[in-house]
Amino acid sequence: GQRFRQVGRELAETVILAVLIFFAVKAVIQNFRVEGASMEPSLQSEQYLLVNKALYFRVNMDRVHEFLPFIPGDDGQERHLFRPPRRGDVVVFSFPLDPSRDFIKRVIGVPGDTVEVKDEQVFINGSPLHEDYILATPNYTYGPKTVPPGEYFVLGDNRRNSYDSHA
Repeated sequence: GQRFRQVGRELAETVILAVLIFFAVKAVIQNFRVEGASMEPSLQSEQYLLVNKALYFRVNMDRVHEFLPFIPGDDGQERHLFRPPRRGDVVVFSFPLDPSRDFIKRVIGVPGDTVEVKDEQVFINGSPLHEDYILATPNYTYGPKTVPPGEYFVLGDNRRNSYDSHA
């Protein structure tokens, strides 16, 4: 009986530990499948990606301040555990018009940037953006518009075949 209880306890501990590890990994890393041609040539349709979700974790400093009063609260700025998205990062996000769908795009403009597309060229704050990852230049015009706080301007690498921030 003693040996049976010990094996049962070890088995239960192993299962609980495995479940905890599974959820911890799932909270930080997730796989996504590329659907469509909007990120070609960088990413191909049906390709699988592993995404590090922890990189952009947002931190609510007001909540932290409630528990640790010596740490200042939120000053109106968005805080991230590691870093916010940067221009050039490829990101996965929920499509705003249908949150059940995920989109994969490249960050072009960060909060405060002025984005304009004209003469088949993307301009950030009046300067042309060097993009060696696209094959075809954009065949549309956009802006100039300033990216609001807490938002990002994203485009697909396949500029002529992408439903993104310009639309």
